[in-house]
Amino acid sequence: MLSGCSRKKSRFTSRAYHNTTTRYNYFFNAREIKRETERALYDQHKDDFSEVLPLFIYPSEDQAKALYPDMDKIIEKTSTAIDRHSMYLRKKEHNRWIDDCYMLMGIARFYKQEYFVGEEVFEYIAKAYKKQDERFSGLIWLARTHIELGNMNKAESYLTLIDEQGVPKQYSSDFNALYADYYIKKRNIDDAVNRLEKALETTKNKQKKTRYNYVLAQLWLKKKEYGKASDLFTQVIKLKPRYDMLFNAKISRAMSFEPGSEKGGDIKKMLTKMVKDGKNEEFLDQIYYALADIAFKESDEPLGIEYLQKSAAASVSNNKQKALSYLRLGEIFYMKPNYVSSQAYYDSCLTVLPEDYDRYESIYNRSKALNTLVENIMIVEKEDSLQRMVSDVGYRKEVIDELIEKAKREEAERLAEEAEFNSLDNNSSPNNINANLNNAGNWYFYNQTTLGFGFTDFKKNWGNRKLEDHWRRSNKETIVTFDDDFMDADSVKTDSTGAKINPRTTEEYYLRFLPLTDSSLSVSHNSIIEALYKMGNLYREDFQDYKHATKSFEDLVSRYDTCRYKLPSWYNLYRISLLTDNDVMKAKYKKLILDEYPDSEYARIIQDPTYNKVTRENRKRVDNYYSIVFDLYRDWKYEKVLTRCRKAKTIFADNHILDKFDLLAAMAIGHVEPLDSFKLALNNILINHPGTESSKEAQRILDLIKKGVKVGVDGGSQSSSVPYKHQFNTEFHLVVVVPGTDKKSNKYKVDISNFNRKYYSAKVLNVSNIFIDPTQQIIIVKKMQGYDEAIDYYKSFILNKDNLADLLGKKYQVFLISKENFVLFYKNKDVKGYLEFFKKNFEVEK
Repeated sequence: MLSGCSRKKSRFTSRAYHNTTTRYNYFFNAREIKRETERALYDQHKDDFSEVLPLFIYPSEDQAKALYPDMDKIIEKTSTAIDRHSMYLRKKEHNRWIDDCYMLMGIARFYKQEYFVGEEVFEYIAKAYKKQDERFSGLIWLARTHIELGNMNKAESYLTLIDEQGVPKQYSSDFNALYADYYIKKRNIDDAVNRLEKALETTKNKQKKTRYNYVLAQLWLKKKEYGKASDLFTQVIKLKPRYDMLFNAKISRAMSFEPGSEKGGDIKKMLTKMVKDGKNEEFLDQIYYALADIAFKESDEPLGIEYLQKSAAASVSNNKQKALSYLRLGEIFYMKPNYVSSQAYYDSCLTVLPEDYDRYESIYNRSKALNTLVENIMIVEKEDSLQRMVSDVGYRKEVIDELIEKAKREEAERLAEEAEFNSLDNNSSPNNINANLNNAGNWYFYNQTTLGFGFTDFKKNWGNRKLEDHWRRSNKETIVTFDDDFMDADSVKTDSTGAKINPRTTEEYYLRFLPLTDSSLSVSHNSIIEALYKMGNLYREDFQDYKHATKSFEDLVSRYDTCRYKLPSWYNLYRISLLTDNDVMKAKYKKLILDEYPDSEYARIIQDPTYNKVTRENRKRVDNYYSIVFDLYRDWKYEKVLTRCRKAKTIFADNHILDKFDLLAAMAIGHVEPLDSFKLALNNILINHPGTESSKEAQRILDLIKKGVKVGVDGGSQSSSVPYKHQFNTEFHLVVVVPGTDKKSNKYKVDISNFNRKYYSAKVLNVSNIFIDPTQQIIIVKKMQGYDEAIDYYKSFILNKDNLADLLGKKYQVFLISKENFVLFYKNKDVKGYLEFFKKNFEVEK
């Protein structure tokens, strides 16, 4: 060190030396590494323009690991600068670059995703410089850190503190943009807009200004303020961003189109021109989607539907856009309502929709309901058609003759193709044929290269679908088919030359499908009865479509006035009349029920409005009691389970879930009594509760016992004898034990997938679930390589209060298990035994 340049005294020469050395030997180099890192992150980042863009670009977990060497250089340089050149005298720092070095050190920790270490650095800056403006930089990054950690309350406290103290102008842009980011994550669009507008007032960096304008435009678009959104997208275009943002700004500006505006014609011309531009080929799906949006705003629904269909067809690599196009088509037909078409589009949407999409669960549930509805619609249409063919001989002959002619044409085409192929085979040497096949001949299916591309593209768009008729539908049971499997081998006919006759060209083949006997006709009628009743309930409960619900129930009672669903259908029609304020309909069905079924429960509900409430409350008490008993079972308190199940019969008599209590008691018996007692308890369920879900489970368990499978039986022993082994260098799974009665397992899987995507995006983690016995299922996350990685994942999992709040709030058992131990665990259904092993061998204290 130069003479007179001591750090002990704040002389001019000392300050000059340490300031200059810190700035140019350390700070400058560390700052350049940071800038280069941020440029690389920006260049590598790929935005999802179907969502609100992130205001800040941070490294993913994978990228953060790759940044370690450069970030460590920043930490090393800044630490050395602080150690050698800090002049902290009389509670004040006299080297003006030390605070900047601390900031670079904290940011390097942040980019390494060492958030807690970074937090300590930022806290030091905020405290050490509490009387200087530099503290705001520390406070802003503290808020940023807590937002990334999901500690939104803590982040808000820092943002509020900064706001109250009055942020200096040089920090205004970053502060307001961060506040906007906070509000966006909290889904508070109005406040996010206000903060982002303030941020733009002081933002000079072109790259930041472009991104802030784009996000602000997206927020205005969400608020349906199309004029403001359009102006901001225009501003983005003027700033000349990179092509992906420029393209999407043009598309989004088009989607901000207001009907009746003078710019409408120009926007459509621009989009049409973009369709013809070859460099936009991979973006055609988005262009057609924008054109569809304009068509719908102009009330041209047929054109809008056509453009959406073109969008879905043109989508090559953007599965999310394809899914959004299918989804919008499904929603359009759902609102008409045209449920059959809607079901097809929802089904197509789910084949390509990412599971981490925020509306995935609601889309999945609607698709599931539509599948069930369409299945029953098809059953009614199929059975009606078959019955008409039975009763109307002329119609039957017309249909069968048409099918036979079609089969003959197909047979002739097949024979012609075979003859052509045989001719090719006879007139060409094997070498020539192979050469033709390998050299991409004119026929698509001879060209192995294009065939391979076709297969890959099909798999990418539709998944692993089985090769069969109606492959595009996930729900195929309702399609009327005439399957050759119905024909016995001995029944195949031959002609005078001994050649086999295609059975589809004979009348006998089709007659086998018709309900021509009394028993088969009865089956057909029963299928219609069940389908109509299910349709009515689906329309009423799942879709709130009371018009179609009324039609289904009325069709049912008019066609089958002696069926077992007559009274429930009348009561459903009565309830619909209350919901639709139809007094005539209400009086009609009230009179029918009271006159013909005066002693029924439905009559009591109509006469005494409080009766149903009392019944519901009683059911609720029973359900709550069952939940308590089930929790005891889950905690292995089997004796208490048996006591509570016996009390339930006394307290609640013939309750609506008596079969479930008996099954739970039987399962408890299986854990504390010999196998014979367990089997006897299960057989009693078959006798006392025939046709219930509990009896089906009991029968399934009895079948497993007959096969020698151990099913949740301890034989009176309370300890596990399964030979688990503790290993370190192997694959591990994370397991969550969920009650079978919890119907949210699909939501939990989506939440876990979102958690994995957010915190472990660099790893390939699969989420699945399976029942281990009638009362319990497990959600499995696999696979983690090695003990340390598994422990790290487990701790992150159980401490997460964001994505997994719903699941973890249930306090279900969560544990790690090796691949080898899982085989033993699942075979023996040994939840209690393995948990004891887990607690003894894994270091998982929270």
